[in-house]
Amino acid sequence: MPRPFIGVRWWLGVAFAVVAATSTAIVVSQFSDRSENAFRRHGQVLTLADARSAKRGGPANFGRLEGRLQNVRFRLVSTAPVAGSPLQRKAVLAALRGDEFAQGTADGGTFVAAIPDHGRALVAVSRLPDVSEAIDTVNGEALRAGVIAGVIGVIVGLLLAQLIALRLRNLNKATEAIAHGDFETPLRYRFRDEFGTLARNFDRMRRQLRRSFQRLEAERDRLRLLLERLQEGVLTIDQDLVVHFANAEARRLLGGRLREGDALPEPWLGFGLREFAQGLFDERATVTQVHVAPDEQHAYGVVGIPSQPETDWALLVVDDLTEQERRELAEREFVSNAAHELRTPLTTIIGAVEVLQAGAKDDPAERDRFLAHIERESGRLARLARAMLTLARAHAGQEQPRMEIVEVGPLLREVAAGLQPHTGVSVDVEVPDGLTVDSNRDLLEQALRNLGENAAKHTVRGSVVLRAHVEGGRVAVEVEDSGPGMSAEVQRHVFDRFYRGERDELGFGLGLAIVRESVRTLGGRIELDSSPGQGTVFRILLAPARVREEVPAA
Repeated sequence: MPRPFIGVRWWLGVAFAVVAATSTAIVVSQFSDRSENAFRRHGQVLTLADARSAKRGGPANFGRLEGRLQNVRFRLVSTAPVAGSPLQRKAVLAALRGDEFAQGTADGGTFVAAIPDHGRALVAVSRLPDVSEAIDTVNGEALRAGVIAGVIGVIVGLLLAQLIALRLRNLNKATEAIAHGDFETPLRYRFRDEFGTLARNFDRMRRQLRRSFQRLEAERDRLRLLLERLQEGVLTIDQDLVVHFANAEARRLLGGRLREGDALPEPWLGFGLREFAQGLFDERATVTQVHVAPDEQHAYGVVGIPSQPETDWALLVVDDLTEQERRELAEREFVSNAAHELRTPLTTIIGAVEVLQAGAKDDPAERDRFLAHIERESGRLARLARAMLTLARAHAGQEQPRMEIVEVGPLLREVAAGLQPHTGVSVDVEVPDGLTVDSNRDLLEQALRNLGENAAKHTVRGSVVLRAHVEGGRVAVEVEDSGPGMSAEVQRHVFDRFYRGERDELGFGLGLAIVRESVRTLGGRIELDSSPGQGTVFRILLAPARVREEVPAA
């Protein structure tokens, strides 16, 4: 059972009220006790002084003194009395022992004093109603003042608690706004105290997060725009078969009103799309492609890419095979390539965002480290998106890639720096200075990065070498590893789409197929040298860059 929520303004207000009431009660009690004791001491002193005056005058003057003082009565007692009030008996006993005694009743209206007088006790009983009234008045006023002070203390405590709670509530509203994705609401801080410092630092963090998420949203929007422009339907679903993203083509093919948060529909007779999608979340699931023909007029291809351990979603690619076969095929391959190539940077970005939202944003060092990851992977995502678009347009016959002079050395070193080899495996670059090729940099970088990551993944000892040199009038760019090598059977199919040989049983079988397509689009050729236990060399042969000299005018 969840605990009930108690606002800080209430428990802090109650705490202030209790402290104020307790302090007031203590002060009032002390003041009242001291005032009452002062009045009692005054009455005792007066009564004792009257007894001493009567002793000096002797018994003959008792009547004269009683007439003058009116409220005082004197008497001599030689033995302990049996009758009388307990206070008088106590006074007589003290005087007979030779001690002076003076004390008042509980209400302060009567005081008894006794002094020894030649073996007897001279007792003076004085009635002082003024003292009793003064004690009552002081106690009453003290109680009234205590109540007023207590009420004021409670009110002031509640006001202070409300003020503190208000400032905390403003900070809480800002955190809730950030938790819901609102980074635009500023946090005001008017006082330069601890709360003001906290609010200022929190607002600075809000601005930094806003800039970071704006960059992420821009990259996300670019990716969403890219997917919206595809001719294939692309959907991401979770394990409950709830749609998290569906582009326009997917909405058209699957019913037209598919939105984020809807359940995956069953659009075709004779084929269970939901059952097919549910199988993608099996831990043994692999990339699956099926052909669906619900009737004679329509045919669809459905590709299912299973969820990975680091994600909780699967990808469905739905292709309408009844329109423009050649163009549809090229774009379908592009979607598969994009899903394969973009998953690594997307996974890194999503993981970094989740860590930031889980609390790392509160640690400046951790926040900067993850923001650097996001920035680096966002740049890589942009380059991959450009390369994928270039490759898709070339295969569809819409546009040839733009060729330029690319310096090989810096590109190889950049690719090498991004690899993550196994512990103990070195990554080396061997390239002469100034070596250039005529190529499209994005496509060449994509091909080399795929080869480098493939080599680093399969090399557990030794080294991965990226080299380039001139060979027979062409530039040979090689990626060599000291991994397990490949059999002849694997080498025959290694560039086929969705083929996963003995070296890559957990992959999608797209990486080397994308490399071959990229190299062909660049007008180059790719070669493979490998044997079991002897490592592998992938060699890309490209045209060297030609130096264009301007011919001076005659």
